[in-house]
Amino acid sequence: MLKFDIKNLKTAKRYALALIEVSRSNLSETKSDLSTINEIIFNNESLKAFFLHPVVSLMDKKQTFIEGFEGKINQKTLNFILTLLEENRFGIFPLIFELYIKESDKLNNIASVEVISAIELDNTQKESLSLKLGQKLQKSANITYSIDSSIIGGLVVKYEDNIIDLSLKTKFENLKKQVI
Repeated sequence: MLKFDIKNLKTAKRYALALIEVSRSNLSETKSDLSTINEIIFNNESLKAFFLHPVVSLMDKKQTFIEGFEGKINQKTLNFILTLLEENRFGIFPLIFELYIKESDKLNNIASVEVISAIELDNTQKESLSLKLGQKLQKSANITYSIDSSIIGGLVVKYEDNIIDLSLKTKFENLKKQVI
């Protein structure tokens, strides 16, 4: 995992917002393109090392990228990545991708929600939860589910800067504080 400082965060946000601007008519297609690039390059250590290595020439990086992705992603995305390579900013691509998702979701009125449960939720529970969260947030909810048996039971729901902790673990801890 790459570490990002405030300077990189500001730079990545500028790039993400610029990409949002040029891809307004096809946000989801661009999101899919970025996801493909992220999976192929940043989940493959040798490809990532090739594109981030300072000794590899810009021409080789651009040529390799074009050969690998031309015709598979839209031209605006291809040009955007070539610009990142030219500006020596490809190393912050994962951060740009993350910020692009957040900004495009905001424009599409989608809230990213993380739901943590003690056990696997069945489809009926997930549908009910999705419906209730959508109504509460007045947005479509893009939910990611995870399991943490340490919460004993109940749910922990995280969205934006909010945490709704309905876990038994927290209820027991609160009860313990009141008794002591």
